[in-house]
Amino acid sequence: MAAGVLRLSKYKILFIDAYDSFSNNIISLLEERLEAVSVTVIKIDQSIQDFPAFLRDFDAVVAGPGPGHPDNAADVGLIAELWQLHDDFLLPVLGICLGFQSLLLAFGGSIVPLANPRHGIVRQVTSNNTSIFKGLGPIAPVQYHSLHAVRGHQDGLELLAWDVEADNHHPGEAADNGNPDAILMAAKHRTKPFWGLQFHPESICSDQASQQLIDNWWVEARAWNSHRRAYRQNDACIRRGLETAPYMMDPHLDLASLEDSSLHRIRPPTTCGDLMCPSTTTDADPKAHPVISRTLSLDERNVLQICTLLQMEGEDAVVLDSEPHQRADTGEHSIIGCLGLTAVRLEYHINTGEVCLLQGTQRTFVSLNSYGDTILGYLKSFMSTRRAAGGNPRLPFWGGLVGYINYEACLETIDIRTPAHANKPDASFVFVERSVVIDHQHHQLHIQSIIPEDEEWVEMTSFRLAAKIAAEAYRSIPIDPYVLHPVVTHPDASSYANKIKKCQDYIRRGDSYELCLTNQATVDTSHLRNPWPLYLHLRSVNAAPFSAYIRLGGMTLLSSSPERFMRWTRPAVSTTSADEEVSTVQFRPIKGTVKRYPDGPHGPATTLKQATALLSTPKERAENLMIVDLIRHDLHGVVGSGNVCVPKLMVVEEYATLFQLVTVVEGTLINQNTCLSHTPSLTTSPASSPSTSRSATPSTSASNASHLGRRPCKVSDQAAQTGKTGIDVLAASLPPGSMTGAPKRRSCALLRQIEEEKPRGIYSGVVGYMDVGGGGDFSVVIRSAFRWDSDTKYDAERQEERDTWTVGAGGAITALSTEQGEWEEMVAKLGSTLRMFG
Repeated sequence: MAAGVLRLSKYKILFIDAYDSFSNNIISLLEERLEAVSVTVIKIDQSIQDFPAFLRDFDAVVAGPGPGHPDNAADVGLIAELWQLHDDFLLPVLGICLGFQSLLLAFGGSIVPLANPRHGIVRQVTSNNTSIFKGLGPIAPVQYHSLHAVRGHQDGLELLAWDVEADNHHPGEAADNGNPDAILMAAKHRTKPFWGLQFHPESICSDQASQQLIDNWWVEARAWNSHRRAYRQNDACIRRGLETAPYMMDPHLDLASLEDSSLHRIRPPTTCGDLMCPSTTTDADPKAHPVISRTLSLDERNVLQICTLLQMEGEDAVVLDSEPHQRADTGEHSIIGCLGLTAVRLEYHINTGEVCLLQGTQRTFVSLNSYGDTILGYLKSFMSTRRAAGGNPRLPFWGGLVGYINYEACLETIDIRTPAHANKPDASFVFVERSVVIDHQHHQLHIQSIIPEDEEWVEMTSFRLAAKIAAEAYRSIPIDPYVLHPVVTHPDASSYANKIKKCQDYIRRGDSYELCLTNQATVDTSHLRNPWPLYLHLRSVNAAPFSAYIRLGGMTLLSSSPERFMRWTRPAVSTTSADEEVSTVQFRPIKGTVKRYPDGPHGPATTLKQATALLSTPKERAENLMIVDLIRHDLHGVVGSGNVCVPKLMVVEEYATLFQLVTVVEGTLINQNTCLSHTPSLTTSPASSPSTSRSATPSTSASNASHLGRRPCKVSDQAAQTGKTGIDVLAASLPPGSMTGAPKRRSCALLRQIEEEKPRGIYSGVVGYMDVGGGGDFSVVIRSAFRWDSDTKYDAERQEERDTWTVGAGGAITALSTEQGEWEEMVAKLGSTLRMFG
């Protein structure tokens, strides 16, 4: 589809979103399976003056899932009004999960808790072979519910399908004790065009027959419309009576263009995902700078030796280190930033509405007003004016921003506000213009610069690295942690158990499917002016593909993370249209953990076969599945329907101390008519600028796939966007779902209470880079320790300065979790990092 051409659809479905984290997957299922259908989305609390009149322009409504109870008006909102429509305004409605429960409640049924909630569980559902189930036979959908519906008397409903315990219990398995022998899974109204499903047909693990139900419902919905409903009114009906509530509908929404397929995006506009490309009002040169580079053979050199030769032991340093755990697709390259005194740094503190740019002694504050009031909006604009071309296409990084976004800054993207902490930036990046990239697969060393006419530095650095490794290069050795006299403060077991109970209470009430509970240990050590040797010890005891050593603005992060959060490739011209650029986005969520040495480092090791068996339980698979479906939702919201796939589902991977259950989720992002903004860099500021200034914003204005999804991502014309980049996907996907639970926003709010509003800090955030060529890669900050220089205190008793390191760990709490099991998992994860301290 050419840029600017609207996707004209014959049929229009309204989706009412109850703030769920699977909604976009349902929208994608509808738009993929139903021919000539487009979906428009409103929130349950959308302000609409005349709701029945508003509905006249739609052929059907889908009332989506969500957290909470159907008897709570705040949890269902407009969904409850659907069942009260006068006969003159009736239209086909399909309720899913919460929508189904609301339907049953409206017609005399009751909603009661399950003794054993089911979240991320695949179970057989048996129908009476009528209505939308006709001809399907038993199906195997995924269930996500803590509550279930019980039919009332004289309710006008016809029951269609059940989860029967006898059909799901296999010899040798524990019975689903406590739940009814048969749980209602589907129903329809006898005279009104209302249907409902308790389960989730859109889940990646729901079978094809479950998805076929959507086709069957649509056939019955169209048949009802053709016999009972007058032809829908013109578009004026949809424009009548709609008032946009804050953050309920995209503020850029043009109601005259409701045929535009991009309008199915349901995410509130709190990220740069909804920003227009800023208009150009400066004379900055939009042309990309060439990459100056030199390639050497790696020979016997390694990351540690190269960092020593480059004298990476200064105040600021960025090393993204994959050397300790190389594997295809995750450990191919290591990146070393060569930072000079004039390197530009960006710091952001939550709740301030501005970003600070630092270069040497110069500080400039820039308002975020023109960037959607978000740090991600600003970073997108910043990178759009700093482009390079001509670098080695095999290398993921030519130069660009390297740094972190902490958990509290991630929460801002879903409109959850937390207190700021002075002198501790919540996001910090440095613009790397000179770098060394090691290609571990091809055993090559690449020296690069994006500074114009910087050939001399490239040649000098190449000469230094090409020289025979001197003896002093080997002096970079791990520190003996015992010389640091570490004092570890562990989490309290009883307190953690109480938090697990609180999580499960919320889950049983239907407020969440899964809550990723975390805790922290602190380690006091003798002060290390240079923490590099401590990082070397960490990478030696806990090798990981996303290790990192970051020193920025008084913060030190030592990371041995095994988990990629998100990577996006540089845009490349589409093979089907020269007017389109295509980028592949990849997530690698990790959920499910088994100790490699359960009896201690000197005990027998768990084998891969044993770990696979342990990670094949319903609990472990459910934890992973819930996050996979959440990520698919986040990704669908930017790349559009039909452009998300799951090439690898729940595969066990082996790491130094743990086995992990890993999934790969990918999406295809299409850009059309890409535009560039032009923001002056600090280096172009007038020499007379004061060393500290609060300036106005620079002169710019912000204007399923087959079963299990195991197929290459196809490119759907619904994904065509203008100016979308990987940064938009990043903004739409934070915080990392593997650190939150689902539904994301409600779960994060609950976790703030359960964790007693203690900040997670950099733990649970992301660290990585945004490349000047248009790509990027971020890992989740886990298996890591961080410290702040400002927390270093003098210990009078020891007569020395002491550092305080923070180590976080946690796990996904589900209805199937046990207190002992979750405690042991959290302690195992803590231990993998605490080994660094002896």
